Amino acid sequence: MILKTQNSKLKTKNRGFSLVEMLVATSILIISIVGPMTLVSKGVFFSNYAKDQISAFYLAQEAVEYLRNVRDNNNIAGGTWNTYKTSLINLCMVNLNANGCKVDIPATTISSCNSPTNCGLLNRNDTSGLYSYQAGVGWVPTQFERRIKVYNEPTSDPNSNEIHIEVEMVWTNGTLVKNFIIKENLFAWQ
Repeated sequence: MILKTQNSKLKTKNRGFSLVEMLVATSILIISIVGPMTLVSKGVFFSNYAKDQISAFYLAQEAVEYLRNVRDNNNIAGGTWNTYKTSLINLCMVNLNANGCKVDIPATTISSCNSPTNCGLLNRNDTSGLYSYQAGVGWVPTQFERRIKVYNEPTSDPNSNEIHIEVEMVWTNGTLVKNFIIKENLFAWQ
C-alpha cells in the first residue's frame, strides 16, 4: 500500500512588520515630532525679536525725550534757542560732527561718537534696569547701539527755529543685524 503524503505548510497568523511599514511608521512619527518643535523654535525666535524691537524703540524714544527735556530746561533757566543748539547739543549737529552723538541719560551727558559705524553699545544695570554707557559692577553689556544726529531745518539756515532729530538703533538678534530710525522735529517755542 502506498501512502500519499501531502505537502503541508504551516500557516501562522502572527507576522512581523515589513520594512516598508516600518519606514512609513517612522516617517509619521518624525513628522509629528518635528512639526511642533519647528513651530516652538520659531515662536521663541519671534518673541525674542519682538522683545528686542520694543526695547530698541523705547531706547530711541528716550533719546528724543532727553533732548526735548534739555530744550525745556534751557528755556526755563532763561536760555535761548541758539544757546540750546550751540552749547547743549552741538556734538549732535551733523554739520559739525558727521558721526553723530550719544546721550547717557543717567549720567546726563552728551558726547560725540568716535566713528561713523560704531557709537558704542549701551550697558544695562541689573539692579535699576537703566541703560547707560557706564561700565563696572552691576552694568551688563547689551546688544543695543544708539546714534543721534541733529539737523537744522531747513538745513541751509543755521538760525532756524526748528531742528530735525534722527535716532538710529542697531542691535543683533541671533546672527541678524536689525536697525531702524525714528525722526522727530523740535521747535523753538519760546
